[in-house]
Amino acid sequence: MRWKLTLRLILVPLMSRTKGSGTLNARQEKFAQKVAKGLSKTQAAMDAGYSPKNAARAGVMLSGRNHPRIQARINELQKRAANRVTLTLASHLTDLKDIRDQALQNGSYSSAVAAEVARGKAAGLYINKSVLTINKIEQMSKREVIERLNQIYQVTGGALPNSSIIDIKLKDGSINNA
Repeated sequence: MRWKLTLRLILVPLMSRTKGSGTLNARQEKFAQKVAKGLSKTQAAMDAGYSPKNAARAGVMLSGRNHPRIQARINELQKRAANRVTLTLASHLTDLKDIRDQALQNGSYSSAVAAEVARGKAAGLYINKSVLTINKIEQMSKREVIERLNQIYQVTGGALPNSSIIDIKLKDGSINNA
């Protein structure tokens, strides 16, 4: 009696698991969304369900050229987000321009200037720089206060009146020279 051995191979397409074709599986989609939002590849892989032990390797592999569908999905998501931001800024600048033009037509020049400044700020043309200086006047002598006022006067080009040291008579008749 002879036995015949037959080997059958069953090929099943794994479209969602193949590297470059088909649709993305759930973990790949979540990875693409997380990368598009700005997470690192390692963090995106962990958030997508890959083990923390292998997340760095998974992140590099998923974003590599062996996975063009994932790369295409990341690019698509990033382009969508960029378009939303661009349209929002563009429409905002257009609205401010319309407000400025309307204010000019009505002869409201201060409103027109304010709208134009707002446009410049929105476009990033102005940089807000604030310097906070704390001088506790209660802890300063009269001479220090007057010196500080003179400094401010010099810096501001005369926004404050020039001052001099004066003697103050107290209720008891004495003179305070502080």
